[in-house]
Amino acid sequence: MPDASRPRAVADDPADVVPPVTLQDERRAQILEAARTCFSRSGFHGASMGQICAEARMSPGAVYRYFPSKDAIIEAIAEDQREMAKATMSGFFEGGSLIDRITRVGMAYLRSSKISHCGALMVEVCSETIRNSSVASRFHQIEEEVRTTFIGALKESQATGEIDPDLDPEYATLALFAIGDGLMLRLELEPGTDIERLEPYLRRLVEGLLLARPDRSTL
Repeated sequence: MPDASRPRAVADDPADVVPPVTLQDERRAQILEAARTCFSRSGFHGASMGQICAEARMSPGAVYRYFPSKDAIIEAIAEDQREMAKATMSGFFEGGSLIDRITRVGMAYLRSSKISHCGALMVEVCSETIRNSSVASRFHQIEEEVRTTFIGALKESQATGEIDPDLDPEYATLALFAIGDGLMLRLELEPGTDIERLEPYLRRLVEGLLLARPDRSTL
């Protein structure tokens, strides 16, 4: 029997304490998962709130208690999708050359396309940012953190001579993002693609973009 006189163990780091999952958290997650299924099947504009309620097996009144509109669900999913994309950045800080780190992050991003309709939803989120200012604001806010990390790393690698000193880090980052997002789209168009076989080709693209060549003219 535990000794009531002894103090309870305290976590060494407050960050290690996982907050309890409440019923509200579970219901919200249930709705979002149902919405992901509907959106990946019918698109943001093709899926209705009725379909989401049916998929979640909840009444419209119950769903509206958590999300007042379909746009609110879209915004929540857009945030989750970009947070997931940002989480793939963890590999960027694990060491290695800049080419290694960018390739590692790129492959993690592509692998995430297989998680809970992530690839299809990323395509939807990117399209929705063009039409929906609220989604666009959330999208760019989260993406900006990743962009800033990339630009800073490119500048540092230019200073050490690792990559082409004549590159514009901002435009090089834009091109890297285009490669990643473009491959994500292709994986949705060609779902049978073996993602792991893409790694050497992704590495070649990154090397071709960033490494200096004697015959390369100034950009």
